[in-house]
Order: sequence, then structure tokens, then C-alpha cells
Amino acid sequence: MQWSMKVDMALPVPVRVILRGVGQVFFCGNAVTGLIFLIALYVGGVTAGLAATVGVVTSTITAYLLGFSDDDIDAGLYGFNGTLVGPCLFLFLENTPQLWIYVVLASILSSVVLAALIRILTPYKIPASTSPFVLTCWMFMVAVYSFDSFSRGPVLPSPEIPAAIASADLPATTWLSSMTAETTEMWYVALTKGVAEVMFADNVLVGILFLIGIAITSWRGAFMALCGTFVGVLVPVLLGANQNLIEMGLYAFNPVLTMMAIGWVFLKPSTGTAFLALIAGILTVICQAGLANFLAPIGLPTLTFPFVLVMWMFLFAAGMSKHWSN
Repeated sequence: MQWSMKVDMALPVPVRVILRGVGQVFFCGNAVTGLIFLIALYVGGVTAGLAATVGVVTSTITAYLLGFSDDDIDAGLYGFNGTLVGPCLFLFLENTPQLWIYVVLASILSSVVLAALIRILTPYKIPASTSPFVLTCWMFMVAVYSFDSFSRGPVLPSPEIPAAIASADLPATTWLSSMTAETTEMWYVALTKGVAEVMFADNVLVGILFLIGIAITSWRGAFMALCGTFVGVLVPVLLGANQNLIEMGLYAFNPVLTMMAIGWVFLKPSTGTAFLALIAGILTVICQAGLANFLAPIGLPTLTFPFVLVMWMFLFAAGMSKHWSN
């Protein structure tokens, strides 16, 4: 929307860059969208909002001080990994005063890792995307076992092979055959939380605000996000995944990012790329399930790595195709 870009350009440069960094979590280099995302995070929880703010500011300042590309910094590309690092560490590790130092250090590293990956991947026209966030958080989560001042939180998986999860009272497959008010509410909650969980927010309102923010930047982007969260609910239901995980949106946030990346951002938008994005979104669900089991013995969450892995494979493959290459 033109009005949002006018507001974006009217903001002071430091504010604009910081807010664009928040917006880039969903590929939206727009300060207005970033502001809505940040407000949504504070609505979901003050700690999460503060952690995201500290993360985006730290990672952006780091990029300035280290002399990385001014164009990339101005676009907010050095801010979104830091935005994710803060809420992630506060979700998975025990909340202590020292954790703020951990967030700052992790945010600094995320910018360094991003710069390194940009140099490696640019010749192949492949984006680093959220891989710096994933690699940084994995390292910091594993590192807590060596430091007495930090400890894992109750949400972080235990480093062991998980036992079978007991099925919920309502089998997930009944969502397709039952149209009761309760089932309709389950779909609504799961779809909206699927978008919210991209930034670790277990909140319906946050998901709605995220969609509004994306739509301000691009209607196609918002449509792809909606399709992604729908895929992230429907496919696990069809495959018989655990209902609680589906309702929490934990199968949906990776397909949201995958479908936005393939169907809107990195390939020329068309009906063909929308179909390709759909296939990529479906495969992201499978990839997430596989990676979750693969990482369980070492006690690490998948984060957005299923999205990153599938996106990389599809973009590499697209470069070899006469139909999809630009």
C-alpha cells in the first residue's frame, strides 16, 4: 500500500531501519508493518516484546559497527534474525537476569553469521533467510549445559528419544468430518496461531495482527501466509498428527514462511509459482516431523529450519528448471 511506504520513508532513519528489521521476519521491508508486528509481540507478552526489541536493535547496531552493506542494513536484513533470537531464547531457556546478556550476545552473533552466509550463498542467488537465527539459537541452547548461570526452560525438549505421545480425546482426523462449533473454533485457533508462532507467540490476536501487517505490505504475501497456515493444519490432520500440536500452530508456522518465500518473494509471482509454493508447503510439514524426531535425542527444537531447508532445495531446483528460473 502506497500510504504505508510514505509513512515508512517519513520516519527517522534509525527508527525506519529497526522497524523494517522486525517486518523482514515475514519478508516485509516496511516500517509500518514492522511496527504492527512489534505491537503484536507486546500484546502477546511484554517480555517477548522487549526481547525482540533488544534483539533487533543489537543485531542492527552490530551490522553498522562491523561495516556490513548499508543497503542490506537499510532494508532491515540485519534485524530480523535478532528479532527472532530474543523471544526464542526467553521461550526455551529459564528466565533470569543473565539471560538478557545471552540475548545480546546471540543477537550479535546472528549478524556475523548472516554476513558470512550472505557471502557464501550470494553467488548461487540463495538467501540466508532465518538460518543465522536457527544456527545461533541452537548453539546457545546447547551451551547452557556448560554454564551454571543458565538452565533450560520447561519448553525445551529433553535430550532423549521421546516416548509415544498419547492421542487427544478428539482425533485430529475428525476435524474434517465434524463441523460442530467446537471443531470450527479449533480450526480458527489453529490457523491464526500458525501465523503467530512464527515469532513464538501462542496467541490468536497476535496471529491476526501479523496477517494485517503482511497485508499492508502485500495482499499476495498475506494470501500466501494464509495458505501456508491452512496447509500446516490440514496436512497434519490428514496424516494423523497430534491434535495438541496442530491446535498450537506448531505444524503451521514453517509452511507459512515457505509458501511466502516460494510463492511471493524469491520466485516471480505467478499461478505456477503459487502451485510450487503449495507443494513446498506440504513437504515442509513432512520435513518438520522428520527433523523433530532427528533432533529429539539432543534436545533441540526444529525452529524454522524445516522452512529454510525446503526453501533452499526448491530455490536451488528452480535455478535448474526452464519453467521456474528467472
